[in-house]
Amino acid sequence: MKLSHIRDILAVAEAGSLRGASRKLGITQPTITRSIRDTENELGQSLFMRQPHGVVLTEAGHMFVRRAVAIQSEVRHIFEELEQAKGRFVGQVSIAVSAAASISIVPTVLQKFYKRFPQALLRVSESLLQPIESDILSGEIDFFVGPLYENRAAAGLTVEKLFDNRRIIVARRGHPLASATTLEQLQGAAWVRPSFSDRRDEADFEAIFERAGLPLPNIVMHSRSATVTVLAIANTDMLTILPIQWLDEFALGGQYIDMIPLEQPLHAAPVCIVRRGDLPLTPLAEGLCDMVRGAGLNYGMRLSAGR
Repeated sequence: MKLSHIRDILAVAEAGSLRGASRKLGITQPTITRSIRDTENELGQSLFMRQPHGVVLTEAGHMFVRRAVAIQSEVRHIFEELEQAKGRFVGQVSIAVSAAASISIVPTVLQKFYKRFPQALLRVSESLLQPIESDILSGEIDFFVGPLYENRAAAGLTVEKLFDNRRIIVARRGHPLASATTLEQLQGAAWVRPSFSDRRDEADFEAIFERAGLPLPNIVMHSRSATVTVLAIANTDMLTILPIQWLDEFALGGQYIDMIPLEQPLHAAPVCIVRRGDLPLTPLAEGLCDMVRGAGLNYGMRLSAGR
């Protein structure tokens, strides 16, 4: 089996058709067909099921692709690391960040990264950890920056805490409950329950009231959009709970929305760097990781100081 066979099969799996893979790779369909046939003959199993409008992976095909993605990522890392060891910082770095990390860390890092590595390609996706754990393990994503709930990470991943995050109660400017200092004083309000990424957001929202010994609030709106949530808060008397970084993101503090400062802070999952534990990052990715580490630690210090 050749690396070109792996390349061709992954392209077909992603495109869902030979024609799409041919366009993506710039090679002929017969060449791709031979790659698939040769690989299937070597393995003794079919990787694709042909359909009228394309192809889909068989069960064996899914198993092949899962391993092949890791192989292709490591081959790319080999070439990039060798080039970077010569002082030529070319290639790419792929990271996933949570919304809170994208606000508090990424803007600080971008200018430094491109000043130091002007020829590099940076790929950034927004996610929580759980959906992309397998991508970190396969090498598709170099590392993740964001909250780590209950210190849970898949086997093979290492965790480095950057800072303890916190949440805030958010209301429109001039809200009648703006002077409240406890959750109990907010019990009569209507609430928006945000769930921007997964069900864990909802569970965390409810747990805040349970830990305070209070009944669940009057939830009148569920929102999977940060923008819609903030607009709803800015234009009604509804309240919500968000990571403190959202005030910076929307630059609305003091104009449209503001926080209700409670006596007891609402803690959130710590923001961490999560990466593979069995292989080092490329020099380029390690350089970015160092920048993220510095920016995260500095932000955590400002947050602890009451910023």
